Amino acid sequence: MRIVDLRLDSALGDQYKSATQKVRVITEAWTEINAFCSSCGGSLTRGRNNSRVLDFRCVRCQNEFELKSTRVAFSRKVPDCAYSSMMSRLTDSCSPDFLFLTYDKRALYVTNLFAVPTHFLDETVIEKRRPLSPGARRAGWVGCNIVMDRIPEAGKVFYVKNSTVLPKSHVIEAWRRTAFLREEKSLEARGWTLEILRIVQRLGVRDFTLKQVYEFEAELKERYPHNNFVREKMRQQLQVLRDAGLLTFQGRGHYRKLF
Repeated sequence: MRIVDLRLDSALGDQYKSATQKVRVITEAWTEINAFCSSCGGSLTRGRNNSRVLDFRCVRCQNEFELKSTRVAFSRKVPDCAYSSMMSRLTDSCSPDFLFLTYDKRALYVTNLFAVPTHFLDETVIEKRRPLSPGARRAGWVGCNIVMDRIPEAGKVFYVKNSTVLPKSHVIEAWRRTAFLREEKSLEARGWTLEILRIVQRLGVRDFTLKQVYEFEAELKERYPHNNFVREKMRQQLQVLRDAGLLTFQGRGHYRKLF
């Protein structure tokens, strides 16, 4: 087990007046020292100031990450960049992935750190915000929110969970099992896989049946109205998740969740 100090160095933020700036500097410093690339295990180095939604880059594979930090826990919706920019990222396999960090404000230590690959985001995860009012400095600008509860749990790769540091090998393996989604260029095809992951998660049980999954057929038909073979598509996606090692097939329409 690697040694990770969960304490944050508050002195790093002393030269800043803005609370937001203090938190950014302190959490970025901690992340650079203690985190690593969840794709290959390489070290992370901080990106250039004012670079495109980039906070860290892996020195080995050049994978990029954007860090978001908050006290206690993330709310259901996390504000992010311009809506148009985010939607463009969904189809760009080179887009930065996300790191989400939570910390205890009083004790100043990290409570959770998890990565979310960009390929776990689809149009149902990105919420368009209202344009800024005419009197705003950036009048008309349209931002977006990341709807956190639309991200399947399989897409949250934890480094630290409830103040417990997870083994590096565990982090990399959890990332590897869903890497096939990054290669899928079709947003619709990826969306099908994500929907089945959400359904499996919503069932709330480790063992489930194909019949239980079919109960969501009408919901998927509403999202994909031009698909006349919804059940066939559901079975196909269960096979995709089985081949990826996220499910096992127990026989006779029975499955077991492995994430």
